[in-house]
Amino acid sequence: MISRVRGELAAVRSDRVEVMTVAGVGYEIIVPARVFETLPEPGGEMDLHTALVSRDDALELFGFGSALDRELFLRLQGASGVGPRLALAILGTLPSRRIVSALRSRSHETLQMVSGVGRKTAERMALELADKLEDLAVSTGSASDDEPLDGTTAALEALRALGYSQLESESALRAARRELDGEVETGELIRAALRHL
Repeated sequence: MISRVRGELAAVRSDRVEVMTVAGVGYEIIVPARVFETLPEPGGEMDLHTALVSRDDALELFGFGSALDRELFLRLQGASGVGPRLALAILGTLPSRRIVSALRSRSHETLQMVSGVGRKTAERMALELADKLEDLAVSTGSASDDEPLDGTTAALEALRALGYSQLESESALRAARRELDGEVETGELIRAALRHL
């Protein structure tokens, strides 16, 4: 199993990055939207915790900013109907501690904020995973479901509500983040992202 990849950021694509290691091996790693917020400039050093997922027709490497995110990604797939893409979307939309809190408290509304998670899926996930996340709840600390979303997540939700796809919204937000310097208001981030749609 490939559990960690450290190297130079060689390329950024819509939902993945390419990391070139010092050994000369390049890894294509699919990452959640939240990881794009922390990427260095191309050529910069990066370190990702990874999970290798084997399918009938492909091997896919998924990368995360922390070991906790990787573990949560693996646990989410323990719920029936949740595959790697949906687990990735969940981690791309909500912070880990909020996901753990929502599952343990069976807060379906929080989980339904994720594109692709309807009421039945949210209920099933909470039912099947609520009692299996106690160790992760300790790691993440307590979090309120009423905790405000950070600017990028709130902007992503706003763009999705306007009818743009997850991929279009994430791409526009990445472009807007590169264009804007430092911390910005959510409204300003949304306006900048709309110029890229």
